[in-house]
Amino acid sequence: MKTSKLTLLASNLALTVAVAVLAGCASHNYDKGSATAAGLKESADKISAADGQLDATLASLNNLVENPQADLRPQYKQFSDNVDDLASLAKNVDDSVTAMRKNGKEFFDQWSKELAGIQNEDIRNRSAARQKEVSDALMGVKRSYAETETAFKPCMSDLRDIQKYLGTDLTPAGVASMKDVAAKANATGATLKESVGKLTADFKSLGVAMSAVAPAPAK
Repeated sequence: MKTSKLTLLASNLALTVAVAVLAGCASHNYDKGSATAAGLKESADKISAADGQLDATLASLNNLVENPQADLRPQYKQFSDNVDDLASLAKNVDDSVTAMRKNGKEFFDQWSKELAGIQNEDIRNRSAARQKEVSDALMGVKRSYAETETAFKPCMSDLRDIQKYLGTDLTPAGVASMKDVAAKANATGATLKESVGKLTADFKSLGVAMSAVAPAPAK
């Protein structure tokens, strides 16, 4: 009986090891590349959503300062809610980009390990060239995101300050005093939108280039 149990235990252990080995063999680094690509596409979608929310926020601000109603509270609430939503979307974008960076690092670390194991010099050189090409493209997108993020912060800060100011002095005089600040926010927002549009396109383009799955043909 003991021998039978030991034999069964050994068989189960061997099966577990075999499954683990097969699972390891089935794992490919392109999965990490595709995860990075998915992160790029997800980030692009969220950046696009934030761009639309910026439009809504500035529109509600303009409506408040240029067309103030007898009761300012509904207009202020719409503006304030839009500012909060914009901040939330910006946080979602940042979280998505952070996850994408993590996947990208794992992808390139594994690529370097596999590159070292390629025996054929010609294939190894081609792989190294492709690694540099993709890595440079990803670094370029990261730099563009950092620049856009830097441009976004003062715009968001001004919107938050207007929100706080009018949260206390929600009067016709208080609203009127924000007209020049609102004009500045609109100018900053227009410049920011150009940067955001290009960044969204770059994220999507690189996401397609790094994915193992081709995008569905346009209908």
